[in-house]
Amino acid sequence: MSEQTEDYHALLEPLVAKVSSILGKSFENVRYEVSVPSDSFFISNLFFVNIVWNASPVGDDEAKRRASTSIVVKKMPPETIQETMKSKEQFENEILFYQKYVQYYDRVPRCIYATDESSSLGSVIVLENVSTKRGYSMCKWKYDTPLEYTVAAFREIARFHAIAYATKRTREKKFFDFVNAIQDIKFYPESSLKDIFNGTATRSLDFLRKQHHDKEFCDKLEARLANTFDDLILKFTEAEEPLATLCHGDFTINNMLFKKEGDEQKVIFIDFALIQYGSPILDLSTFLCLHSARDVDKVMLDNVLRVYHDSLIRHLKENGIDCEDYSYEALYEDYKKRGLFGFFIASFFLATQMGKFDGQIEDFAKIDPAEWPALSRQLGGEEIDEILANMLLKLKEFGCLDYIL
Repeated sequence: MSEQTEDYHALLEPLVAKVSSILGKSFENVRYEVSVPSDSFFISNLFFVNIVWNASPVGDDEAKRRASTSIVVKKMPPETIQETMKSKEQFENEILFYQKYVQYYDRVPRCIYATDESSSLGSVIVLENVSTKRGYSMCKWKYDTPLEYTVAAFREIARFHAIAYATKRTREKKFFDFVNAIQDIKFYPESSLKDIFNGTATRSLDFLRKQHHDKEFCDKLEARLANTFDDLILKFTEAEEPLATLCHGDFTINNMLFKKEGDEQKVIFIDFALIQYGSPILDLSTFLCLHSARDVDKVMLDNVLRVYHDSLIRHLKENGIDCEDYSYEALYEDYKKRGLFGFFIASFFLATQMGKFDGQIEDFAKIDPAEWPALSRQLGGEEIDEILANMLLKLKEFGCLDYIL
């Protein structure tokens, strides 16, 4: 074991015993192997654990496969970043999702065990490892993502949203009891993200000014973005009927797994700590502005929104839901109204998504929050400035600035 996994040996042994009991296995003669992912930006402590039953021979791969269970263990991160990242609330949201909502949406890893800090094991979530047992894997493209992955992600998030619409219609009280129990992690007036949004929203304009772009446009937009969080972000995230639905809330390539079946990519979503009730555009624009930042233009948006809408209507019909409220025109107009949401996220996070920040979340948490906007605004330098500036102009062409200028 590495030094990091040894630190959690006291957690893993009783946890393996608990999982063994849940799965109806004896803990006697069990061994477990631990690995820690190193290729993503994880906020919770994440372990891949392979539990081998009946101590099958180490070198016997086939016997080991038959007599083993692979799980993913998510543990609350260190106290040093819990308050900054609201990780306790994030954990509670994810547990809420698995306990109260997963019965309606099934394309997620099976939750084997989940408990909050009141347990002797502390806050922990144990999921099946769908990579080992079902052949899913993460997309290797963290940005400039190939279109087939975008299309697959949009088809599946349309299904996710459609099931929420159907649940809202057919089980209204249970649905809103669940929605009202979700804790807001990011988008409330005193959010720690306010300064980051406000401090990075105009980053693209610096580049446009250097390129001698229309001064009147730059001045007007800069003034409009002086208080981006309160004036725009909080309005973008307000739930408006009938399009409001359950959103993943952190709809990025890091939170989905893919498997090729025939000519089509299948998708499973993971990490539901930031679920929220609001416009589907919150999910769609986040994905596009982080993973297709160079490609987003009117033609591309028209195409992928059509893919999303076709999938949405198909799944609404499968659930017996009248589609009148969910026209393509309504979706298109809502994207024009809220499509800058993902752009403002990209303004501070695209550089990290593209690997320009080589630290860990713990390193970022050690920085004085007052310095976050300046750091985020500088990451990636002129390369990111140019990508953001070009994306802004393409979103303007689509109509995303019509509502704010």
